[in-house]
Amino acid sequence: MSRRSTKTGMLAGAMPFVLCPALMLPLPASAQKPQEPAAPAAGALAADELDALLLEPVAAADAPGSGDVKPQAAAQPYSEVIPVPAAPQEPAPPAAAKRAPSRPVLEEIVVTARRTAESQQDVPIAISAMSADDLRRDQINSPQDLQGRVPSLLVGSGSQMRNTETPTIRGQGAQFGASAGVVVYLGEVPLPADPVASYQGGAGKFFDLSNVQILKGSQGTLFGRNTTGGALLLEPQKPQDEFSASLRAGVMSLAGDGNLMGHSYEMVLNTPIIEDKLLARVGGQVYQRDGFTQDVVTGKDYDNKNYWTARLGLLWRPTERIDNYLMGYYADSDDNGTATVIERINRQGLNRAIPGAVGLGVLATIIPGLDITQVANLGCLALNFFGPSSNCGQDIVDEQAARDVRHVQLSGDPHDSLETGALVDKFSFELNDQLTLVNIASHATLKHSYRWDLDGSRAALNEFINPDNIPQADVTTTTEELQLQGKAFDDKLDFVVGGYYESTDASGRIVAKSLIFVDVDQQYDQRKTSFAPFAQGTYDLGGLAESLSGLNLTVGARRTTDKTQVSASISQLALGLVPLVDKAFDAEVENTEWTYTAGLDYKFGTQLVYGKVSRGYKTGGVAPIAVNPDHYTFKPEYVTNYELGQKADFEIGDMPVRLNAAVYYTDYTGLQKAGIDAFVDPGNPSPVPQLGQAIFNVGSAWVAGFEMDLTIQPFPGFTFLGTYGYTEAEYEEFSFGYNGATPQLDCTGQEISSGGTVDFSCIPFQDIPKQQFSLSGRYLLPLDPEIGEVEASMTYAYTSRKYSGQSSPPEAEPGAYLPAVGLWNASLSWSRVFGTALSAQLFGTNLTNELYRISNSNQWNLTYFQSSIYSEPRVIGLNLSYDW
Repeated sequence: MSRRSTKTGMLAGAMPFVLCPALMLPLPASAQKPQEPAAPAAGALAADELDALLLEPVAAADAPGSGDVKPQAAAQPYSEVIPVPAAPQEPAPPAAAKRAPSRPVLEEIVVTARRTAESQQDVPIAISAMSADDLRRDQINSPQDLQGRVPSLLVGSGSQMRNTETPTIRGQGAQFGASAGVVVYLGEVPLPADPVASYQGGAGKFFDLSNVQILKGSQGTLFGRNTTGGALLLEPQKPQDEFSASLRAGVMSLAGDGNLMGHSYEMVLNTPIIEDKLLARVGGQVYQRDGFTQDVVTGKDYDNKNYWTARLGLLWRPTERIDNYLMGYYADSDDNGTATVIERINRQGLNRAIPGAVGLGVLATIIPGLDITQVANLGCLALNFFGPSSNCGQDIVDEQAARDVRHVQLSGDPHDSLETGALVDKFSFELNDQLTLVNIASHATLKHSYRWDLDGSRAALNEFINPDNIPQADVTTTTEELQLQGKAFDDKLDFVVGGYYESTDASGRIVAKSLIFVDVDQQYDQRKTSFAPFAQGTYDLGGLAESLSGLNLTVGARRTTDKTQVSASISQLALGLVPLVDKAFDAEVENTEWTYTAGLDYKFGTQLVYGKVSRGYKTGGVAPIAVNPDHYTFKPEYVTNYELGQKADFEIGDMPVRLNAAVYYTDYTGLQKAGIDAFVDPGNPSPVPQLGQAIFNVGSAWVAGFEMDLTIQPFPGFTFLGTYGYTEAEYEEFSFGYNGATPQLDCTGQEISSGGTVDFSCIPFQDIPKQQFSLSGRYLLPLDPEIGEVEASMTYAYTSRKYSGQSSPPEAEPGAYLPAVGLWNASLSWSRVFGTALSAQLFGTNLTNELYRISNSNQWNLTYFQSSIYSEPRVIGLNLSYDW
């Protein structure tokens, strides 16, 4: 049967169901669009059968994505609603009865973790998913808003700017200048990424989504770009068969001095152009919010938000067997940049580094036991003169400490401008009932230009000045993926085979000022290509023996060839006269690696148990700001992930419960870590060291943990959700040749000078909170349906403290531990107010107005200061929407 005939036979006259995180409830009569009575569809259920379906828990065999209604490989892979056939021409039951059935059922969430649409409860992978309703209810507008709500997921700035929002899963994230450990996808295509910083995509990524899926562990077989930690899948809402439109406007107020305000506007229009053949969906969002940090000299407000985005989707069905989805989007963000707050100055480091930068570092060792650079305070003299300061920067630190962290004085002029856009086309051709051909092609761009004061003070210790507003990253990415999805051996085997190609061209220029009087100019041109054929299949071993029925074997493999070519130059000039570094180089790296997945799973009733092992890798590459020729390139990083899990739907009395849990162990080799790079050219008579940054392969580690998602409906209308994640991690080996300008304390307790080997195996694992949990309660009030639907929700999300340092022990990196934090968020939604098309939502985030550090500079041994970025304040807002 073709998809079109399936749709006509089973969806005609269907009653829509709204997906909430743990409750599948029919829309009230006031929320459904008027329809003409439909004739009985072939195979439609009788009224008594429909009532039984509504009142009984959904068994796995009858759930969407399984059994007779399991989407075929060629079906549209993402959906925000799960349709159930309606009784023909029967009057609708009272809305109140539909809103709160006597025996509630849990929703079935459709995911695409294996590149086909299937129930989340049928997929033997650790997945957390959030529907469109979840995102709106909890005000999830960016990756940072997911913090604390998903076990093992951490989203932070990675010692970069506030908007970076780097995702880390199970300790696998990004290093400055290396490939991402977690890749973000929009419409099944990786977002364009900055090759030096850790940006992926841009603002507005969470606008008009049908769902968000977080896949945990290495995804080394089925997904386009290589990952070691997992994938974040953002699925846009696709055009629907019926006309609909919505307008939304919101206002918000931020806690703080003065009247900090913001507003947002959204518009979405969905319309058939040619009935059942050509459908369109177009939307846009504007978001503007005041900054909550002010410069006490210029009055400029930092940490504001100002962006707009637009998206167009076209779904074309020329025949019963062909679907083509074309999506285009563009986003433009332009804000006042990030405010950092100076906390400390490393005077001993400055006294060593500044003389070293002009070739006087030998003074530190010329007299045994006497460091002349410290006695003479040479670095402090420079800071006093250029700072200016009267006491080696202590007055600068004291001035900031006397202010609150929402008021700063910066020497730079921060600004952040980011433009992204893409065209994505997904073509599906159902060759027959067993085979579907899928082609996904895209072309995306990213252009990022910024100024940033890293030290957060009135002294120019380290800042990106970018005087000509030249992009630090100008990226163009093209992808092409061809898949053949199908079934074989009497439907016992489900398989996907295909190939993926990606080509990225990137260039950029970084103009900065460092250590007060050193001017830095870095430029790069980069080309990366990746090609990867892959295959994965799942076989029901019941095809071999009846006793094995329900036991599934999954095997997949991928062979990836990555090639990186870079031309780079770097110059450093002291006092505008003394050349410190002036060099250019070309480098090339090619890696070819196998990754794989293998696992067993067994489904009995509504219970699923599974075990799997997967291999992932991050490609090697070129460090464009390295200065030592031995460090221009770096090697791949590898992860082998072992996972045992279970997914279960069951009842305690009449109370439906869903419990999904997993334990995992990750073996981690070829660790890539960013570190200081220094080089004294033996062919140059100058003793001045050249300073830069490189990526080092430093050793091995392990990460292990437990994850759990729990959903309970103790009575109709009320849903409780809980998540918990526990993680342990340890470096087994972490050492590399140290080339910093000043001695570095390591795990031996000794200061290691340039040219020695540092041992950091004792330091805490980066970006791993030991515990994360969230508790949520949602209640749909039992009101007269003529009033509308009113839902109240509240969430508490907790993340324990985490270590943000990359390559230094805590005693040598002040502030590297970021504090534990627990946040309260709440919302009150009133849908279809008094039966009209008007809806309202009152929401609040960080209700207790917690103030905490979200990022540490980790520059104590590089540019000799410690600064912090602080959290957003409490936000109270009101959204109004009108739906046709």
